[in-house]
Amino acid sequence: MASSFPLENRAQMRARKGHDMKWSCDKHAEPIAFYCRKHDTPICHRCATKDHGQKPCELDDIEDVILDRMRGLDIKQQEIEETKKLLKMLDSKIESSATSAINHLQKVNDEVQCTYEDKSKSVKDNEEKKIRLINEEADEENRIINEKRDRRIKACNAEIEKQQLIINENQAKFISETKAINEVVSKQINVHKIKNQHAISTLDNIDAKIERIKQDDKTLVNEAPPVLASLDDILSLNVHQDVSNCLDQIQREVQKVKFVEGEVGGEHYVRIDSYIGKWELVKSIHIPSIVNDPRMRGLISDDEICVRDVRNEKMYVTNISTEHTEKVIGGGSNVYITSCAPIDSNVIVCGKRGRACTGDMLDGCITLYDKQWKVIREISIPWNGSYPISVYVDIDRDGMILAAEDDQSNIYVINPADGKRVNTIMMQGKEVLDEIQALSSGDIVVKTNNNEFTVISRSGEEKAARHSDEWYHPRCRVDKLADTLYITYQDRKRTVYAVDQVSCDGIIQARRIVEYEKSDRCVKISPCLVTPSGNLVACNGDNFCVYKKIFIV
Repeated sequence: MASSFPLENRAQMRARKGHDMKWSCDKHAEPIAFYCRKHDTPICHRCATKDHGQKPCELDDIEDVILDRMRGLDIKQQEIEETKKLLKMLDSKIESSATSAINHLQKVNDEVQCTYEDKSKSVKDNEEKKIRLINEEADEENRIINEKRDRRIKACNAEIEKQQLIINENQAKFISETKAINEVVSKQINVHKIKNQHAISTLDNIDAKIERIKQDDKTLVNEAPPVLASLDDILSLNVHQDVSNCLDQIQREVQKVKFVEGEVGGEHYVRIDSYIGKWELVKSIHIPSIVNDPRMRGLISDDEICVRDVRNEKMYVTNISTEHTEKVIGGGSNVYITSCAPIDSNVIVCGKRGRACTGDMLDGCITLYDKQWKVIREISIPWNGSYPISVYVDIDRDGMILAAEDDQSNIYVINPADGKRVNTIMMQGKEVLDEIQALSSGDIVVKTNNNEFTVISRSGEEKAARHSDEWYHPRCRVDKLADTLYITYQDRKRTVYAVDQVSCDGIIQARRIVEYEKSDRCVKISPCLVTPSGNLVACNGDNFCVYKKIFIV
């Protein structure tokens, strides 16, 4: 065994042979000469002869044992050095990850800053132009006109201050959000930095202990086994790979953070989004008892929900901000609203179900209302002659109405200005079931089976499809700024509703991002609505639950 050691070690051991060793047997005061494997103890010649000479004791030369354990410690020291090198190399990666995250979030902040500076300038330029025109008119008029000019200028300045205040508040909000994200990222990176430094410190301590026990043979033989065992446990944790993987995950999540903006219902919206976060309940709005069996039909603005009472077919609007619910349309057994969407800040389009029809045109199932719920126009589409009649609507990125009849393959594109059809999209091999939703890309999400949703192009071709056996009576709504689908469904085993997050190409990004109890007051499920500002609104029958997303890693 000793011959496998380096030459200098063998020379050292030869030099030690036969010398008066300081390490002696506690019982006989003779030099230690052997190591008993059975009793796991060093012994002298007398011990070997008297107590350990009979089998099954197996005796090894003590020098061979010392060499063997010295070799084991040397090998582990080499492993320690390699592992310490890897861990120390992570310091630079940690700093790089932190810098990269800060730089990316600073870039997002810069986009926010640039956007709102442009908006501020645009507001100021427009109002200054108005003021110049007012001044030019006022110069040619008398004192009364001059007084009127001063009043109008004051109103313009007040409007500037009002709009600037809104801009400043929104900008501060987004800067606060990116700051909060940065704090989460920094906290996580610091955790892994401490973990890495702790691993290095632990290995340094063990390394020092090894150096100490190698100085004395007795200490070496007695303490080496537990040191080796503890070292194996530490090295098996593979801290450097664990920390590295966590840093890579943080980087991936940070890169998902985006400054998104777009038009919804004629209004411009911006927010920090595109990451998969944690949804927290921020508000619970009680549904008044006048609404017996509430069913959400859609949003008509960022904070207004259109609600149908299934029992009496009355329509209500609930304001999320004020928590006020108001009846807008009286009940009727012949017709009720199936879906709705804002065309602009003043006009709403609604799809309906149930009105009788004659001829080859379907009348009265698409209606334009103003914000006071007065009828502006009825729009007709071709009718296939079957009952019951249900039409579903949404608004696409160009402000056109998308309309489709239940159990049919055609989706009609309609100009709301005159009610005329500008295109007919024919789905290939599939039919509409219950609802359609427009994506900002121009594609359309269609429910095509009991638990299936299909994304189709404007030519009617299937681009993606997603179904899940877990989806029981599912309903879908689209985040029109991020083109993300939120599928609401009932849990078959529990009395709860759940929501899954799905990408527009059919990938399930997150399961059960929210769950909420089902009330006996509500017979059927309502879709989980997505506000343009990024909140989710769910209905459990007793309350409207408003959820807000926060960044996590």
